[in-house]
Amino acid sequence: MIVYIALCGSTGTINRVIHSTPLGIINEGSDIRELFTGENELDSILRQDSGIGQSCRATMKMEGNPIVFVTVMAMNQQRLVLAYDIDDPSQISRLVEMSLNAAALPELSGQEPYGSGYYEIQKLNSRLINYQRTLAKNNVRLQGLLDESRKAQNTIEILERDLLTGLYTEKAFYDKAAGVLAENPETAFDIIAVDIEHFKIVNAVFGTESADRLLSHLAICLLTIQTDALTLITRARADTFFAILPRNTDTYKKLDENILLFLDGYPLPMRIQIKIGIYHVEEKALSVARMCDLALLAANSIKGNFSQRFASYDRSMREKLIFEQKIVDTMVESLQREEFLVYLQPKVAVDTSRIIGAEALIRWKHPEFGMISPADFIPVFEKNSFIYSVDLFVWEKVCRMLRDWKRKGITGIPVSVNVSRTDLYHEALPETLTSMITAYGLSPEELHLEITESAYVQNSRQLPDAIRRLKEMEFIIEMDDFGSGYSSLNTLSELPIDVMKLDRLFLYQAENDPRRQKVMQFVIDLAKELHLQVIAEGVETEDQAGLLRKLGCRYAQGFLYGRPMPEVEFLACLAAAPK
Repeated sequence: MIVYIALCGSTGTINRVIHSTPLGIINEGSDIRELFTGENELDSILRQDSGIGQSCRATMKMEGNPIVFVTVMAMNQQRLVLAYDIDDPSQISRLVEMSLNAAALPELSGQEPYGSGYYEIQKLNSRLINYQRTLAKNNVRLQGLLDESRKAQNTIEILERDLLTGLYTEKAFYDKAAGVLAENPETAFDIIAVDIEHFKIVNAVFGTESADRLLSHLAICLLTIQTDALTLITRARADTFFAILPRNTDTYKKLDENILLFLDGYPLPMRIQIKIGIYHVEEKALSVARMCDLALLAANSIKGNFSQRFASYDRSMREKLIFEQKIVDTMVESLQREEFLVYLQPKVAVDTSRIIGAEALIRWKHPEFGMISPADFIPVFEKNSFIYSVDLFVWEKVCRMLRDWKRKGITGIPVSVNVSRTDLYHEALPETLTSMITAYGLSPEELHLEITESAYVQNSRQLPDAIRRLKEMEFIIEMDDFGSGYSSLNTLSELPIDVMKLDRLFLYQAENDPRRQKVMQFVIDLAKELHLQVIAEGVETEDQAGLLRKLGCRYAQGFLYGRPMPEVEFLACLAAAPK
């Protein structure tokens, strides 16, 4: 499949590439003649000045030396050049239509990633649509296809197409895919779901025009897998695409390569993530819509995982989905009934085992499932934004504890609470926390705020401003899980943190590895130079504690000193601990 559209000068110099499949055949600044083996006939149609296009056949300089149709149309001082093959007329017709639609989308205000001349094609869109008939004058099969488009029966097909991408609508896809499955009972099929992660951000930050352009270009990219009539594709809703195709692992390899090329250098200043879920059609009695749901479930299972683009559906995903749905259905009532519990884990001085503070950790005593691990419900709450309500609950519980301790004469034991990355999107976060500690008669130094390094990685622009505002209000900032992200040193240089909590993997990996011990020693020494308190997490054995002493890490947290426990047990440990 070859589709190449470019704007050239009258001498053949390429001013702008509108579309290229395969990508990067020949780029701006080159001579269009370099794309072909013959020049005489191409020269004659490049020199023509009329607004009516002229066409010829030419051999392209690429693998296989394909013979393609080349059509040139004069536009003022420029030439619109379209080169395409026609092995599958219906496919080429769709690609031409989609390429025109992509070129016609208005530019994002203030941003011209392809140069100022790129969108000159917009002004000629209506002329190009009419001119499309001329492109097929040397091919009887394509002319027949275009003739059919003017017949009454083709009105149905038009109504079955998505206006933005030219792909099937969701309903038309379900109907046609069901027919493909029924008519080909011996063929193994897959259903795939393609989803753009955080697409709402593209809409909100860069505008609907930019979002529509992204969808249109992705649709063209997906068409590379449509090699026969058994492959159908739809833009079902917003940023979600579905396809049915004969099972072939090489197809996914090709699709992955094309998506990498598509995303590489895409003109948006954000990292675009595309997730693809695969449902291997085994139960053909299922509706196509249900098969698509299962493929989408597989795609959703790897959201947030930057290292994985494809996932195949299995039954464990369905069980997890049902479990997560029950969590969501009961979360509000559980919070109201205070079935969420706040546990405390001691932080200690390594040399003396004196308790210097605690970390507040959430637990959920569910009426049906019993104690649920935070690893099971925290990711769900972060996705549906309920985490902010849970964090507010924990912060207030801890403030109440600290107030009660002060009344009992227990002081100097600060408690750290977790601040989720989604909490940082709340502009009133500093004011909310300040009002809370004021209401309970506390000072900011008594309520430490733990922010994971992964939150910094995902909110590297917003996080520094939020932390600086919290620091201005005199809160103590702890960076949790330090060393788990790829930007650890950036974290130290950019964020005004007070406490560095070393990720437990630091200690596990360094325990029997002298080289890693040197790295850990370097980090501890660096923290001291920056006047940061260092706390090692995950200490479970005396040998690990001994290593910390050797490396000069004064504080630790882990099962060796105490597991997370209810407040009553923590106070008992505090009373029995060395002073």
